[in-house]
Amino acid sequence: MNKMQRQTLQGWCVAAPIILYFAVLSLIPLCMVFYYCFTDWNGFSDTWNMVGFDNFVLILTDKYYIRPLINTFIMAIFIILLSMGFGLLAAILMTREIKGVGFYRTIFYIPVVLSTAVIAQMANVWLSPIDGTLNEIIEVFGGERINWTRSTGWMMAFIIIICVWKGLGMTIVLYIAGINGIPKDYYEAASLDGANAVQSFFFITLPQLKNMTTFVLITSIIGAFNIFEPVQLISGGGPDGTTKVLLYQIYDEAFNNFNMGISNALSVVTLFIVGVLSFINLRRKPD
Repeated sequence: MNKMQRQTLQGWCVAAPIILYFAVLSLIPLCMVFYYCFTDWNGFSDTWNMVGFDNFVLILTDKYYIRPLINTFIMAIFIILLSMGFGLLAAILMTREIKGVGFYRTIFYIPVVLSTAVIAQMANVWLSPIDGTLNEIIEVFGGERINWTRSTGWMMAFIIIICVWKGLGMTIVLYIAGINGIPKDYYEAASLDGANAVQSFFFITLPQLKNMTTFVLITSIIGAFNIFEPVQLISGGGPDGTTKVLLYQIYDEAFNNFNMGISNALSVVTLFIVGVLSFINLRRKPD
């Protein structure tokens, strides 16, 4: 065995565990999802029928399944816009020479590492219609208690706010890295040419952050379409299904309705949507 063959063998030995891990935990389950999405399997029976594209037709025509899709898009749009907008603004402020900037960065990043279960419990304490903190504050100022859990508009707004708050720290960190990578000479040259802060932002900062913005947008899309824990632990998809999203519908179909065929078909639809949106953004990425 010559040197080249030994290096090749060593490379395969290093890569083999990773390939095996990917195959067992990702590739094989993915193939199973694509197979079962064309069946009416209930998750327990040893036999099932091939139904072709019936599951996909049902998902795209039945209002019961269309509603979670619409809810997911609505939440995703607000979460992405708010996260990127506030994230960029906070990153710009935190790259200034201000006192205690490290403290502020830490405060904003803490929600990222907090467990969603902990955040959900905090939210439930605030939103409880009986002794919730928000209602206590409202009563102090002479207002009447609000049953937040039965308010369709408020519950969706709370889920969006919680998702934005939890993920904002990561967006800020990414934008800070992008801003710090912009050469200071650009701003100095613009200042000598008489450009103000607003002009420098639109003509230097934003164009130089295109690559980072594309990355943040793709990760935000993936994150927004993976909303599950806040819905499950806070709203349970209610009231009246107004906060039910795709991942929660997948869970509901699989473990409550025992309809694995529909659940897997919904998974494929979600994968397709996220893949298409990510591909579009990658195609728009500048060289």
